Amino acid sequence: MGLCRPAACHGRCNVMFAGRPLVMMLIGMLLLTGCGIKKDPRLPKIKTPSGVGDLRVAVAGEDILLEWTTDGLERKGEKAAQGFYVYRADEPAATEPCEGCPILFKRVALVKIYRELEPEEVLSYREPKRSGVRYIFKVVAFNDHGLLGDDSNLVRLTTD
Repeated sequence: MGLCRPAACHGRCNVMFAGRPLVMMLIGMLLLTGCGIKKDPRLPKIKTPSGVGDLRVAVAGEDILLEWTTDGLERKGEKAAQGFYVYRADEPAATEPCEGCPILFKRVALVKIYRELEPEEVLSYREPKRSGVRYIFKVVAFNDHGLLGDDSNLVRLTTD
């Protein structure tokens, strides 16, 4: 159809283009108003696993032994935690500790849970001890959605 030439269209052009601004205005209003109630976005309520209870560290022969309790990880018959990540930061014991510096943890182990745990059951992780090292450990629970629980307390150990 092209450009409207009044002599060629015999008045039909006015009918064809008369509704176009109205249609464009309606489409614009629909795009701007949207639908639904406008509120701040919220994440779905997904429970993260409980934190680790009372992390402890000790030297057991030639190994370092970490132990912690489950701290109520079972909820309503579901296994909230699928396992635990063990994190370690270490530095030579001969160096002065840096007060106020960030602690650079590395994930060193995955402790997987394959059965239902008893309340307050003690879990453990063991690794070989190195001489002359200052260690800091923490443990974090995770669930099957990949969500992490709160960090455990930090435990420190310096070996001779």
